[in-house]
Amino acid sequence: MTTFNRCIVGALLLAVTPTYPVQSADSLIDRELAQRHRTEKIEPASVCDDSTFLRRLTLDLMGRVPTVDELDDFLKHPDRPAAVERLLADPEHPQFWSQLWTMMLVGRTQQQRVETEVLRRWLEDQLTRGVPIDQVAFDLISAQGVTSIDGPVNYVVANRDDPVMRLSRTFLSVQLDCAECHDHPNDRWTNQDYVAMERFFEPLSLREVSGGIAVTDLGVGRREDVPVFLTGRKPQTAAWRRELAWMVVQSKPFSRAMVNRTWHWLMGRGLVDPVDGWTRENKGSAPQLLEDLAADFRRSDFQLRALIQRICLSDAYQRQPIQGDAKPTEKAESMRRLFAARTVRPLVPEQWLMSVAQVLDRPLPSPVELTEQSRRLLGLNPGSQSAGDPYDWTANTQTLIRQLSGDVPPPLRDLQAMYRATLARDPTSDERVLAERYSSQSILFALVHCNEFVMND
Repeated sequence: MTTFNRCIVGALLLAVTPTYPVQSADSLIDRELAQRHRTEKIEPASVCDDSTFLRRLTLDLMGRVPTVDELDDFLKHPDRPAAVERLLADPEHPQFWSQLWTMMLVGRTQQQRVETEVLRRWLEDQLTRGVPIDQVAFDLISAQGVTSIDGPVNYVVANRDDPVMRLSRTFLSVQLDCAECHDHPNDRWTNQDYVAMERFFEPLSLREVSGGIAVTDLGVGRREDVPVFLTGRKPQTAAWRRELAWMVVQSKPFSRAMVNRTWHWLMGRGLVDPVDGWTRENKGSAPQLLEDLAADFRRSDFQLRALIQRICLSDAYQRQPIQGDAKPTEKAESMRRLFAARTVRPLVPEQWLMSVAQVLDRPLPSPVELTEQSRRLLGLNPGSQSAGDPYDWTANTQTLIRQLSGDVPPPLRDLQAMYRATLARDPTSDERVLAERYSSQSILFALVHCNEFVMND
């Protein structure tokens, strides 16, 4: 890293963010968290300023930093509920979230005969039309058809080697990996549970056709050794996989898992952490809040946008990170665990790539281009497996070198415009003095690689 980069990062970290008063805690989220804060004698952080809120919200819902015009318009009329509503209605939102869902379901890499973009387009359509998430999950688990035509079929094909493990982690927040070989030492799930779940997929047939891979279910006759769901339910018909899909979306763990994943994407950590680690011993930092949100999600007919809106308008979402010493302390960890302060997290590769394109006033990459650029940024091989949570990624040394050595052309704008485009704020007086010694290209290069830009706070 150049001397200028080190200097400007230090200057950025010294910037003081104005505080805003905490809103009245009258929502379900803030009421229940406030009770936990009182019990544990925690003083929550203040609500963030308007610039930080818009940057955070735009990154979370659109996958990029806001434009200077978007920032200026919002600061003139800082209506936060209206901003959430506007971004949720924008076509960029389902496009970005379909990318997140695709990464969660099949990973960032292109597996053989898996049409990732067909799946992503199908997910984008479901999110655009507001299809309830239980219906989306049902269609994914029970999918039949051809990979080149039918989007959800690609989820089945991508996870054909161990469908039980991926289904339980994604849709139930339960890890059955250990139970595949032996009984789990610290939880209720046994090898017998895993084997019984695996039987739901015995009728599954995959065969190569000219258009890709065709997925169908073969009929099964009457037999005593029928599948058993984790709740103990057994199928009543020969359509085992369809019944499994229905059992999954009807179960309380499903609504709990979908709420927890959404919360994790927006808040930087789950109410249960890790997001697929719900057990008898790990019921999360606020188990009653998770249960109440899951019950409300079921009552709302699994409307994802309503859940996102509820979380984004809570004080918990809008809080500032812990100010001052960055060293981990027990108090700081308690504040983050109970969402009394913002958990700062790195941008995922897709957010960083989209944001850099936005700052440089280039066309935003298409979903296909974005996926390919993300693979290259992460140094992934085409056949490597990477299905899982989009935020669970670690940049290797080669990735960082490529990131820090990219060519950033100088913008034809002044210093204030560069700061607003990248960090959604004006430069401080110290930063203005420092910037006088460097070219526009050097300044912008430093800005798009500094901590404040690559982190979502």
